[in-house]
Amino acid sequence: MASSFIPQRIKRAKQQITVKLYQDQLATLDKYGRFIDDSRDYIISQALELVFKRDKEFVRWVELERNAGSSAERTLTRTESAGPASPSGPQRDGRGKRPRTEVVGEMQTESA
Repeated sequence: MASSFIPQRIKRAKQQITVKLYQDQLATLDKYGRFIDDSRDYIISQALELVFKRDKEFVRWVELERNAGSSAERTLTRTESAGPASPSGPQRDGRGKRPRTEVVGEMQTESA
């Protein structure tokens, strides 16, 4: 087998989802699958793992959520009641949202 950026598969339980990809992305995904002799599922899964591990802002956010969850559980145990859950994460109010970069002609622009 050829040396690749994505390591060989470790079998785990899966849940099926449906995604839509651009035609060129799907073609590249299939080429990469032939290159490493593995499935679309595995490549997408490994790409997500790579993003989740390398996105330092996301890693910090997950840690904050974990700490906030532990704190909330302790508070719940003491008060034995909880109010309505509010949305969490950087997307809830636009904070932490990374600007989307678009290439227009020769100029690069950013939009929120």
